[in-house]
Amino acid sequence: MYGKMMSIALACGMLASPAIAQQQAPAVAGDSAQVRISKNVAATTPYHLAPQEFGAYAQPYLLETGLVLTFEQRRHRYYTQIRNEAKVEIFPLAAGVFTSADGTLFVFRDGGDTIAVSHLERMPFAQQARVTPGRVYLASR
Repeated sequence: MYGKMMSIALACGMLASPAIAQQQAPAVAGDSAQVRISKNVAATTPYHLAPQEFGAYAQPYLLETGLVLTFEQRRHRYYTQIRNEAKVEIFPLAAGVFTSADGTLFVFRDGGDTIAVSHLERMPFAQQARVTPGRVYLASR
């Protein structure tokens, strides 16, 4: 399962990177299929969530660091927050995949029961939280 989450996180990380989104990304092998991301998909096909889809993710998640990430929806906008820090808007890329404007990537799996977070160091609270750059953090409900 960890390998599958890493493959999806890697593929989505490529999608979130502006430098790579402008060129054809290489295929990333998953457990049973390959994922191919092209600039046409990233640039012209925004992902729209179904009306109740975000409800599966609007829960607190305890990260390995002891931080608790919470997610919420307000109308058609989505946010994440830690403690009493300012909310950070996140944007849907695909089913269960979101990114912040700074490039933090959130990949939900198992119907929202688990999450992989990459580039957590880019979030505003990272300095106080002692987040290790380049590490993928895993959490579950």
